[in-house]
Amino acid sequence: MTVHPHPPAVPSPSATLILARQQDAGLEVYLLRRSAASRFMPGVYVFPGGNMDADDRDTAFWRKHVDLDADQLARILDGRVEKMLPFAVTAIRETWEEAGLLLADPMNHRPCDRDRENGGRPFSSIIRANGLRLAVSRLGCRHHWVTPELMPKRFDTFFFVAPVEKGQQCRPDNHETVHGTWINPRKALAENQRGSLPLSPPTLVTLHQMLPFGDLDGLMTETRSRSWPVPITPRLWLLEDSALILEPWDPEYGRETVSVNVDRLETDVLPVGAPFSRLWHHRGRSLPVRCRGEG
Repeated sequence: MTVHPHPPAVPSPSATLILARQQDAGLEVYLLRRSAASRFMPGVYVFPGGNMDADDRDTAFWRKHVDLDADQLARILDGRVEKMLPFAVTAIRETWEEAGLLLADPMNHRPCDRDRENGGRPFSSIIRANGLRLAVSRLGCRHHWVTPELMPKRFDTFFFVAPVEKGQQCRPDNHETVHGTWINPRKALAENQRGSLPLSPPTLVTLHQMLPFGDLDGLMTETRSRSWPVPITPRLWLLEDSALILEPWDPEYGRETVSVNVDRLETDVLPVGAPFSRLWHHRGRSLPVRCRGEG
């Protein structure tokens, strides 16, 4: 994990979309593995997402090209359409670019060929040319993550969630993302523990918080009924050859120093499903660990 000791970088606005579907075995989400050549979090599994661009900010255009009227849009975006609509557009666009799935109405539209259409054309022109409206009505907002201050690249990211219907396909772009998989949240967390599916810290925490939901309906109902998420800015505490990532609910988050016995970290790793407030980032993998300050 590369860190930067100078004044904190300004976070870039970005958005992520948790694609979720119902299977016979329960809830599944779609994860993508970032390329090993990526400058930020190489080789880890994440939800589709990325940086906002200038085209995403054109709210005058996008208000006319979503599947909601003005009142509905204000309701689903917490009354902050000018601020939040660009994040919703970013989430949908990045998901199309990285995972090949375009959330747009009519849902039976001819699939837009990502590789052919996305040759430098603005996303807005692709939507206009195909007579589509972005399916913002399908989104719910679950989290608002801000990258820790010590990181050289920082992001101000809203995490949306959307249901994926039967027959809709996802595939990585084989550029920014090199592998995609549908997986149950608990199984993903277990594979992260084993080292076979390394998760980014926000992805890990998000999957952990999804464990209580046995089905897609429960997840979407709770997401749409909850209060708009407040920003979560983890704290990075550097160790000799690794780091701790403290979440805001960690008892030592606001203290000047953090108590940690480096020699015990391997034995302090918590089992999947156990509550945690900190992650140990070591050798490209993040693992939930016990907070010794909790007693």
